[in-house]
Amino acid sequence: MAEEHPDWVRLNRHLRRMRVTTGLFLATVPAAIAVAFLAAYRGSSVASPLTVTLTAAAASLWIGFAANRDAGNRLEKIRRAFAVHGDESRLLRDHWLIYLAVLVRLEMMVVCGLIVSLWGLGPGIGVWLLVLGALMMALTWPTARKTQLLLGRARALRGDVGTLER
Repeated sequence: MAEEHPDWVRLNRHLRRMRVTTGLFLATVPAAIAVAFLAAYRGSSVASPLTVTLTAAAASLWIGFAANRDAGNRLEKIRRAFAVHGDESRLLRDHWLIYLAVLVRLEMMVVCGLIVSLWGLGPGIGVWLLVLGALMMALTWPTARKTQLLLGRARALRGDVGTLER
């Protein structure tokens, strides 16, 4: 059996960590859907169900769709930092931390879906925010191509020509 290149071992370990993290966040969605349909409707004494629903939906959509722009800005910062420090392990750790922040933001869509289910117009509407949050999490699924692209762009900023190739 041939030994794997250390860069591939690091990349595979990184992808496994990212995918486990994604799986854990995605696992909250079925639990949230169950709570949405099984928990008693709470109602709100502060605002009407429509107001709660519209506010939670607006917050959810803003949080979800702003996550991508924020992640792009943060990725650019870690690529520029890599151009200075050149530590790929640090770059991959920072990449995971940015990804974790994106997943937390998308998880807020799940929370907003629960708010709509329990205090807004009910689970018939709230579940759609839950599903949208899950879909957006699934769309962020970590792939080797995405990570290689990050590494390639970071190395290019640094002036390194080496890439991960098999």
